[in-house]
Amino acid sequence: MHMETVISTSIGVIIGGLITWITSWCYYIKAGKQLNPESEKLKNLSVMIIYKLQNPDANTSPIVNNKGEITGLKLFM
Repeated sequence: MHMETVISTSIGVIIGGLITWITSWCYYIKAGKQLNPESEKLKNLSVMIIYKLQNPDANTSPIVNNKGEITGLKLFM
């Protein structure tokens, strides 16, 4: 094998790896930002579920937005 072939192959592998790493990093940063609001919704819903499981006799009603999504829990005293 010629030294030029080894060097050009090594440079190609390094550049290709760098491009792949940068692309993956940008994708995961973007995906993480999109998941934050969704994870916050799931956290809130989990708290409501836990409350209802701990207080099954509580007089409650779900609060629903115009999309039909449960956004809260109304507690009647």
